[in-house]
Amino acid sequence: MYKKILCADDLTKRSHQVLVTALDVARRYGAELVVLNVREDFMDKDEMVMLRVDVSDFENDMRRKAIAIRKQIMDDLQNCEGADVKCEIMLREGKPEKIVPEVAREINADLLVIGTHGVSLLRGMLFDSTAEEIVTHAGRSVLAVWTDKKE
Repeated sequence: MYKKILCADDLTKRSHQVLVTALDVARRYGAELVVLNVREDFMDKDEMVMLRVDVSDFENDMRRKAIAIRKQIMDDLQNCEGADVKCEIMLREGKPEKIVPEVAREINADLLVIGTHGVSLLRGMLFDSTAEEIVTHAGRSVLAVWTDKKE
């Protein structure tokens, strides 16, 4: 049923349960797992010019951040005992609510696994705003894993 699963991982303590769930589903279906981390905090060229940041310093800093993120995801996968599941790690820059559905389409994921923790009683929503946007624009099945916002 599922051949490729995309798991959105924000590297918080909450995301551990999301990763465990994604690994379990991938294992059950013999699917490949793609773990995606989306960062909003990289500067664009205009911001670098405004702050007078040397592009080479910025590129080195980005490279260090990317290495640290990959290492943390690899450690998380190892802690979740995910060695038996074929995994790929992807890093992207931008707004998660936009990038996650784009990547799901790009890699032709059968299932998207995301975490959610918010409930807005005023708006009557089931999901926090990022998860809601992802579900709305995913164009495929989404497994929303409830996580505790306090963690």
